[in-house]
Amino acid sequence: MTGNLANARKPKSGETKARGLLAPALAVLLAVTAWPLARAIYLSLYNYPFTNPGDRKFVGLDNYLNVLGNGDWWRSVGWAFAIVVVVVTIQLLLGFLFANVLNHLVRLLPIARIFVLLPFAAMSLFVAFSWREGLDGGYLNEWFRFDDLGGRIDVFTVCLSEIWRGTGIVAVILLTGLMRISPSLMESAVADGATPRQRFTHIVLPSLAPAAAIAVAYRALDALRMFDAPYVVDRPGSQVRPPQTWIFDTWFTGFELGLAATMSVVFFLFTAIVGFSLVRLLRVRRVV
Repeated sequence: MTGNLANARKPKSGETKARGLLAPALAVLLAVTAWPLARAIYLSLYNYPFTNPGDRKFVGLDNYLNVLGNGDWWRSVGWAFAIVVVVVTIQLLLGFLFANVLNHLVRLLPIARIFVLLPFAAMSLFVAFSWREGLDGGYLNEWFRFDDLGGRIDVFTVCLSEIWRGTGIVAVILLTGLMRISPSLMESAVADGATPRQRFTHIVLPSLAPAAAIAVAYRALDALRMFDAPYVVDRPGSQVRPPQTWIFDTWFTGFELGLAATMSVVFFLFTAIVGFSLVRLLRVRRVV
């Protein structure tokens, strides 16, 4: 029995090989991220005016207390989180529709996948600028009268630019889940009299769950770091003030390097918590 327990605890050769392949990538990732993060934490402990580096003064956790007690900062974080929820939800719905269409394009699938991914390959700054010009005084504004939205047009622009840019990659990720559904399984379900709703809930959704979990986690973390679209639409009175804009203005307009580093560390920790929570909540297993 002891021998069986030892064998059970012994890692399989495949797992050992996978860990060996992942080790160099993890080492490079740590080397690339550890130094900037450590530098930001170090700077966050100082009152560091960028215009006068010699006037640097150690303030300990004062910068953190200043950021954590700032209501405007937390409203900015809440705004970013709300936008991410809306954007990722719509991308997931549209991505499933596109993935379902792509799954039926057998011969044209390679070409179709390239066209679906083209928006994601475009520069996010160019995408945001195009949507801003279309909605703010462009032809879309003439057709749908977006002037009636007032300041909310900026939020609408950011959402549409993110949805348009990221829906294609979500569709391709979901397509991998749809392609793994065995046609014979669907044929058997039809032969057994299963309704379309039953086939969707008992076959399609369980097969799609792992791919959907990856798509949600990836797009949520990617959308949380958005800067280009809010920066393009930013203007006096704009309702779009994500944390990245606060950090940028604090550093390059207020020249407060220590405070900007503190905001970066706080937002990094918030993003890490969101990522860890998504991984835990979306931990699913393929059951079909």
